[in-house]
Amino acid sequence: ALVLGGGIAGMTAALAIADHGYDVDLVEQEHELGGNLRLLHRTLEGGSPEDLLQKTLQRVQKHPSIRVHCNTRIIHSQGEVGHFLTTLQQEDGAGEAVEHGVVILATGGREAGTSSYAYGQSEAIVTQHELEEYLHQGAIDPAALQSVAMIQCVDSRESGRRYCSRICCTSALKNALFLKERNPELEVVIFYRDIMAYGFLEAHYTQARRAGVIFVQYDLMEKPRVSMENGRVSLAARDPVLDREIAVQPDLLVLSTGIVPSGQGKLAEIFGVEVDEDGFFQEAESKWRPVDFIKDGIFMCGIAHSPRSIVESIASAEAAAQLALTFLSKERVAGGSIVAEVRHSLCSLCERCIAVCPYGARRFDEDEDKIVVNEL
Repeated sequence: ALVLGGGIAGMTAALAIADHGYDVDLVEQEHELGGNLRLLHRTLEGGSPEDLLQKTLQRVQKHPSIRVHCNTRIIHSQGEVGHFLTTLQQEDGAGEAVEHGVVILATGGREAGTSSYAYGQSEAIVTQHELEEYLHQGAIDPAALQSVAMIQCVDSRESGRRYCSRICCTSALKNALFLKERNPELEVVIFYRDIMAYGFLEAHYTQARRAGVIFVQYDLMEKPRVSMENGRVSLAARDPVLDREIAVQPDLLVLSTGIVPSGQGKLAEIFGVEVDEDGFFQEAESKWRPVDFIKDGIFMCGIAHSPRSIVESIASAEAAAQLALTFLSKERVAGGSIVAEVRHSLCSLCERCIAVCPYGARRFDEDEDKIVVNEL
């Protein structure tokens, strides 16, 4: 099997397949495995992402059936379920061809950048990930703060990025509760459009309210206004409960900028799969086939599919691995009853039939120097 992406989803999928006795090539573009898990130091439930990362890394590195390729990218792939041939390219330019039966795409995503709300104009304006990192490093001392403001849905759920990243509210609740735990007298105000505290996460929202965190709802047409006054952050917004303008001068302004995909478009082109309008991988069917593509033998998991938490990423990785195993465990894979054909005497090798075929039924065989039909 070939697994692309060395974050928690990719490593989980690789381990699930390797534990069943199949060889796995785990490919990561960065110089080390871990992905976004390396940027997290706490979970809302109190767990340790660092412990999870180290335990998973140890299992991956010691597993005899997993071969890790860091600083490596995919430049070409051809074939079909049961017999793919993919070309890897290392950082030094060296190439390697890998044969595999299935593909799992776990290429993840990243915190979105922003220029809104005066971000970049002051060191007192940070993102949620940056706040978590500074707190972990000790660069920000909660005891030295008097007021912190957070703004949710930054550049999200509006033109340009219409989707909800789902985990931003979780990050805000997590960091707000941590700040209040370290400094109960600290004023924390969260400006939000809707709080995405689904399932049991609602309990943490209630906990934050009881801890004294203030939640102020805003409308898309009346966003909070941020300015710099004498080198200090100033924030103004309309409170719908008080029905009047309020002003805050926080020591720290934290922006929840959401999650964006990590360039899935190029891999979609290489493997002949689809991405949705937001740039994430498009599943075959959201209810019945949520982790596989229309093209057999290729699966997705983690943030590569959509923004999701650690627990959700692991669950999708296990689901993708189980589906992949249904193909790997078979000696033969049945083909369709209707197949394409190539008349080689008339073929000019223009490859137009490959581009226009909606089923990906043909491919160019470089060894044979001719168009061939994918048997499956």
